[in-house]
Amino acid sequence: MLTPLLVFGQVKLSPDFKVSTSTPFPVVDAPSKEYVGMGNGTTISVKTRGELVIIQKFDVKTMKEVQRNEYEDFPKYTKIQSLLKVGDRLYYVFEAFNKKEKTFSVYSREIDTEKGSFKEIKTLFTTKGDVAPTGYKAAGGFWGIGALPKFDVISSFDGSKILIQYRNRPESKNDSKNYDELGFYVFDNTFTKLWGKEVKMPHTEKEMNNLAYAINKEGIVYMLSRINATKSFEVITVSGTEGLKNKQLPVQKDLSFDKFDLRESANGNIIAAGYYANGTETKVDWTGTMSFSRNINGIYVFEIAKDGSIVRDNDYPFSIELIKKYLSNRQKGKADAKEDAGTAGINDLVLRNFVLNDDGSMVIIGEINYTKQEFWFTSMEMVTHFGDIVATKIDASGKLVWAEKMPKNQAVLQSNISDLGSLGISYVQGKGAHYILFVDNRKNATLKMDQPAEPHKGGFGGFLTAYKIDDATGKIDKHSILDLTNIEGLKAYQFNVNRIFEAMDKIFMLEVYIKDKQDMMVKMALTK
Repeated sequence: MLTPLLVFGQVKLSPDFKVSTSTPFPVVDAPSKEYVGMGNGTTISVKTRGELVIIQKFDVKTMKEVQRNEYEDFPKYTKIQSLLKVGDRLYYVFEAFNKKEKTFSVYSREIDTEKGSFKEIKTLFTTKGDVAPTGYKAAGGFWGIGALPKFDVISSFDGSKILIQYRNRPESKNDSKNYDELGFYVFDNTFTKLWGKEVKMPHTEKEMNNLAYAINKEGIVYMLSRINATKSFEVITVSGTEGLKNKQLPVQKDLSFDKFDLRESANGNIIAAGYYANGTETKVDWTGTMSFSRNINGIYVFEIAKDGSIVRDNDYPFSIELIKKYLSNRQKGKADAKEDAGTAGINDLVLRNFVLNDDGSMVIIGEINYTKQEFWFTSMEMVTHFGDIVATKIDASGKLVWAEKMPKNQAVLQSNISDLGSLGISYVQGKGAHYILFVDNRKNATLKMDQPAEPHKGGFGGFLTAYKIDDATGKIDKHSILDLTNIEGLKAYQFNVNRIFEAMDKIFMLEVYIKDKQDMMVKMALTK
C-alpha cells in the first residue's frame, strides 16, 4: 500500500529551473493583486482594497521587499481597471463612481518606479451616465471576486497610443430597440488626451454583436462586429477627425464564432483571430442532464488594412491527428466518423492568448474549458473542468508553422471560488520560447507526451508545471518546477495562477501566502 506513495514522493523536479524563496514579509490582504517586472532587476506589485492601494517594490536578485507605500487618498468608490506598463513607465488606471450624478470618472496615476510611490492623480474623462461592465473576468483573478471591469484599456502595437473603451448602460431592456452607445477616448503614452467621444452604433443590439476592439499607432479605433441576420462581419472605424464608418467584410459566413481578438500588427494593419465551429453539440449524460458543447474545428484569421479592406483571410482546420490526441479509443472512433462527415473538432476549446510578434508571426493558445454536473466524491455537483492545451503558430505570410496539443486535466467545484483561481493556465512569452504554467497532479510528473493526464482537483496541492514550446520548431519540453505543498519546507496557500509573472528574461516570480499573516516570493530561474 505504501509503494505508490513512495514512488510519488520521489518526483524529480526539473533541473532547468532553479527555485529559491524570499524571507517572509507581512501579508497584504487585497482582492486585486497585480505584478510587473520592470526589466531592470526590480518588480512592482500593486494591491487594491477599496480606496486603499499598496505599492510594493522587490529586488529580483534577493527577492527582498525594498519599499512599501500605502495610499488612502483615492476618490470614493475607486475600482482598478488596469495596471499598464508603457516602455519604462507604469500607470495605474482606475474609475470612481459619482453616486449623486450616476456617472463615472476615469483617472490615471503614474508610479515612480524608483521610489515605489504614486505621483499625482490625473483626471482623464467623465462619462455622461451609467456604464455597463465590459465583460466577464474569472472570479478570484486580477479583478477579484465580483469586481467586473467597466472600462477596457488597450494599447497600440508600439505602445504610443492608448484606448479606453466603454459601453453606456441602455435605458431599455428591449434589445430590438436599443442602439449601443460606446465611448472611445484615445491618449498618447503619457495619458495626454488626443480625442474622445461617445458614438451610437449603426445597428440595434439585437441586430449586432460587438466582438473585439483595437487601436493603431495613428490613434484610429477599430471594432469588429457580427451582423446576426446575415451572419456577416463589419469593421467599424472611429477617429478623432471623422465619425463612425462601417464596412462589411467579405469573410466566411457559414462559420460560428464565440470570440475574436483584434491586435495591431507591426505594419499597422489589424489582425483578427478566433476559433471557429460548425455548430453546437447537445449532450445528455446518464442522469438525463442536457449540456451544450462547442465543436471547435480550427482557427480563422483575417487582416484588415487601414481603409477597412481585407488584405487576406485564412482558415486553419485542426488535423485529425491533433484532434484525436489524448482521447479514449471510443472518442477516437467518434472523431473519425466526424472527420468523414467533415465535422471533426476539439470540444469546448476556448481562446486564451493571442500574441503578435515583431516579425509578423502570431501564436494562438487555447484551453479546453467546460462545466457539467457530475459526481464529486459522494454527491452530484456542478464541476468546472480545465483540460488540454492547444498552441498554434502562423508565420507572417499566413503559413501554418506548427500546431501542438498538450495534456492537462484539472477540475474544481464551480462553487469553490477560493480554489478556482488556482486552475487554468498562465502564459509567459520568453525569448525564442513560450511558457505555459499550470498546477498538475503529482502523478503526471513522469507522464509521457503521448499519454492523457491524470486528473488534478483544485484545493489538493499539486506541482507547478511548465510546458516550454520552442518558437521556431514547436518542440515541447515539460518541467515539474515545484511542489506547492513543500516549497523549501513551506506550504503555499491562496495560490493563484494569474500571479505568476516574468520578472526578467528567464526569471519567473510568484507571491504566495504561507500563513501567520506572512507572504513569500518564490523565484523560478531558468538555468538553460
